[in-house]
Amino acid sequence: MAHRSAPVRVRTRSHSLRRRGAVALLAMAGAVGVSLTATGAASADTGGNYGDAWVKNYGGGYADNWTKSYNKDHGKAWGGGTSGKQQLADVRVDATGPSHLDHDQEQRWVVEITNGGKATAKNVRSSTTMPNGIKYVAHRISQGHATETLTGDGRIALNVGDLAPGKTIRLEIVGKAPSHGGGTVRLANTVATSSQESSTGNNAANVLTRIA
Repeated sequence: MAHRSAPVRVRTRSHSLRRRGAVALLAMAGAVGVSLTATGAASADTGGNYGDAWVKNYGGGYADNWTKSYNKDHGKAWGGGTSGKQQLADVRVDATGPSHLDHDQEQRWVVEITNGGKATAKNVRSSTTMPNGIKYVAHRISQGHATETLTGDGRIALNVGDLAPGKTIRLEIVGKAPSHGGGTVRLANTVATSSQESSTGNNAANVLTRIA
């Protein structure tokens, strides 16, 4: 009995190429599938457009807009800035002294010049007139810095220059009452600045003293 031999499969070059091409396509498809899976996971994490939309709102509404407003108005009151009045100087003068003097008695008067405003007061000047009948004895600057001059008519003139907010110049004066006579006398002081002030109603001060 004759035996039939098994058919012999002959692999041609073109068949081999097709097989390898199919394997390559499957590999590429697998790679694409991995890439799509990763993209899908990223979208799920960020909620689709969550990353873009939120960043745009945050960067435009908070970081940009708020920062520009803050930097522009930094140092001023928020919500429109400070008014011009709040940024002005306000030089005021206060004076104290004895309410009563006996004959030939020496006593002290104190004049204080203060900038109570928000801006520096430029070219501050002050003039103090001694009470009529009170003899000038001495004076000194006990706080701050100023150039003082005793004028020929008995006034004490101060050239303070620039006075920063919150700073004070204190002038102390010693005077002597006359040996006779009586009545009420007045020490008068005025202060001025070349800067615009929020108020000028406090630029003068007086001290009334009765002589026995």
